[in-house]
Amino acid sequence: MNQTVAIVLSGCGVYDGSEITEAVGVIIALSQAGLPYTFYAPDRAQMHVIDHARGQESSETRSILSEAARIARGNIRPLTELDAAQHSAIVFPGGFGAAKNLTTFIKDGKDAVLYDDVAAAVRPFVQQHKPVVALCAAPLVQGLIAREEGLAGVKITFGSYAEGHAMADALTSWSQTHVETPVDQACVDLAHRFVSAPAYMYGEATPAEVFASCQAAVTALKSLLS
Repeated sequence: MNQTVAIVLSGCGVYDGSEITEAVGVIIALSQAGLPYTFYAPDRAQMHVIDHARGQESSETRSILSEAARIARGNIRPLTELDAAQHSAIVFPGGFGAAKNLTTFIKDGKDAVLYDDVAAAVRPFVQQHKPVVALCAAPLVQGLIAREEGLAGVKITFGSYAEGHAMADALTSWSQTHVETPVDQACVDLAHRFVSAPAYMYGEATPAEVFASCQAAVTALKSLLS
């Protein structure tokens, strides 16, 4: 592939940004597969900041882009600069940041929408029939863009219904199809070129199982690209 995969991060840290194990797992899996990548993140403030040591909300304000740059080793660009024509696919690691900073799901539930910069970034991939990959909570982005583009019955997973029922119910309300999927496998919608994988939607998953989820998603992506 001579085009990179766009990785969209939503901050740094499971409770208010990108889940770090998932993000790094995706990076390693892409590297193993020989797929180059470029990092992007929204250039705006996080929904809120969580003190991860205490599990409590903090009064401070942090930039999604600046926090995501920690994972990207500083080599990251604002999401508004993402040009789908320069990329073969787009990937969204999970974490609560995917729900909080990429969508309004935490506030609005089934009435959620994508933030404008996220919708503008992912929409061309759907319209150009390029793969859209998402892990953990990030398949919310897939469900919302599918709804916006008038698609129905797109196969997407949040893992098991028992652990992701609120998101799965929202997905169903958006006329998409939730597919229960084991932690080490990926859900692939060949017709729409969507790949989703559970990762830490299984709350008791080990890091090894989360990495297996990342690998399954990237293996499916590589198959689509070939």
